[in-house]
Amino acid sequence: MKVTFLEPPPLGPRTPERFAGCSYELYHFPDLANLYPLACLRELGCEVGYIDAVLEGLSKEAFLEKIERDDSSYYVIHSVVLSKRTDLYYIRKIKRLKPKAKFILHGPEPTRAPEEYLLPEFGSDVTVRRGEVEESLVEYVLKGGLSGASVLRDGEVLHYPPSGPVDVDSLPLPMRTFEGLRPHLHRYFNPKFRGRPYTVLMASRGCSFRCRFCVPNSISFAREIEHRRYFGRKPGPSVASSARVIEEFRKVKEEGFRSVMVVDDQFLWGKRRTLEICDGVKDMGLEWGCLSRADFLTDEEVVRALAEAGCVSVDIGAESLNQKVLDDVRKDMKVEDVFRAVELLKGYGIRPKLNIMFGASEVETEEDIVNTVRALKKMGLKEVMFSIATPFKGTEFYEWAAERGLISGDPEDVDPLGKSTISYPHLSGEDLERLLKYAYRSFYLRPSVVASQLRRAISNRSLLEGFRTIVRLL
Repeated sequence: MKVTFLEPPPLGPRTPERFAGCSYELYHFPDLANLYPLACLRELGCEVGYIDAVLEGLSKEAFLEKIERDDSSYYVIHSVVLSKRTDLYYIRKIKRLKPKAKFILHGPEPTRAPEEYLLPEFGSDVTVRRGEVEESLVEYVLKGGLSGASVLRDGEVLHYPPSGPVDVDSLPLPMRTFEGLRPHLHRYFNPKFRGRPYTVLMASRGCSFRCRFCVPNSISFAREIEHRRYFGRKPGPSVASSARVIEEFRKVKEEGFRSVMVVDDQFLWGKRRTLEICDGVKDMGLEWGCLSRADFLTDEEVVRALAEAGCVSVDIGAESLNQKVLDDVRKDMKVEDVFRAVELLKGYGIRPKLNIMFGASEVETEEDIVNTVRALKKMGLKEVMFSIATPFKGTEFYEWAAERGLISGDPEDVDPLGKSTISYPHLSGEDLERLLKYAYRSFYLRPSVVASQLRRAISNRSLLEGFRTIVRLL
């Protein structure tokens, strides 16, 4: 019995970003939500396959032809809200080609709304695995187990009790160089880094903070949706040991990757652990980056250790430079922490990139947004990602916005980098879209920033592609 994981080609000009799960791709990178269960099945002797049509550059026709030649019993698709229409389209197409094929859907969107995938036309050939799937998917494939499953039986959707929490230290390392992916690894890149091939690493799941607007990465989001449904609260973070993280960095190096992004929503869990990880990876020669809260970057010893360990870029979820706004969205952070973190990172040669979000707070005004952009321009930054807060179904922010009648348009037709689905009496969706364009143009069309981006782009192909991405956003 063979199980093949699929990442189908997009139906339109833009590709849904499956791991972050809340936007369209700016560049393609490995989907750990598939690579973990793939490794679990392989470790237990199951025959597995992987077809990433986006990585391979396959057209719809070429993808379906490849499926038609394949002999798998099960096809696994990691689905998010932006890929749902695409995934259902290809299930229908594949079922016509291979009527006996069975499908396993997982990810935040199948976890949130299994019934939207378990359609009568598919009968019992589609199963949803909710939450964290590494153990429950293996149990289902090898033993027919149904913990954490939703299925269609006699026209009724049945939801089985959740599977237990996953111990991240016990999981096999993701199969980044699986034979179905290996010929195409050179196509992975990130404009933050010079080194290719590029990959991603995940060292924790979930977050202990209480930001109202949060949409975590898709593994953490599926985990959170499932836990809230059954236990009424957000789960605590599951954090890998420093030894496990160092082992995975070493494996990434051995597999030939030259740069890596740690994609945890928050990487720096505790000073001691952070220093242990940095000490363990500093001699590996890898170029890497991570995401962090600003208040975890105000300790100079930590920032120095990151720099010495090869960290060259840190994404900071600043959201706003207005304390009133940060307090209202429950960020539990001071604006001063952002300025201190940026100063320290720049001082140690690490490039800070701030993530700024408009529209997350009902107390935020247009003046607050303009003042945040002006302050950013004075900080000596070269990279800022602006977006519009989006109330995704399954989040506390969606419930909060829906109760107040603030959601505008289709809540599943989302694009935080260009389209607003939230509208306040004093700050409409059109206002937020206008301010987003203003922010990008005001920040990036300054001579010093244009010159800096061009210099970096000319010196490196990945950075050239990143520069093109910025131009598209303008």
